[in-house]
Amino acid sequence: MSDEAIEKPFDSIESAQDFMDVLAATVLDVMKEVKAARAEAAGNGAVRKAQALDIAMFKLKMLGCYVHRSRRALNDLRMLRRLILNERLTVENVIAVI
Repeated sequence: MSDEAIEKPFDSIESAQDFMDVLAATVLDVMKEVKAARAEAAGNGAVRKAQALDIAMFKLKMLGCYVHRSRRALNDLRMLRRLILNERLTVENVIAVI
């Protein structure tokens, strides 16, 4: 990764969307891990650990909601940018891309 890419990781709406996609996937993976750890803790009788994992799951769900909202906001911003800059794809532009 170049120094410039490190300094400006979100230089476009699309790069921010890519980050949010990675974050959403990571949140889902961690939720699965926490769910499994919670089941194990409950099975072992570790009540306080199970309660802590319940709180962690709650916070992960909140983060998931924030990520979803952010993704939608980024989508709206991308659409608005296209409208403002008249970047809408015409049939000719779509054919030219293909």
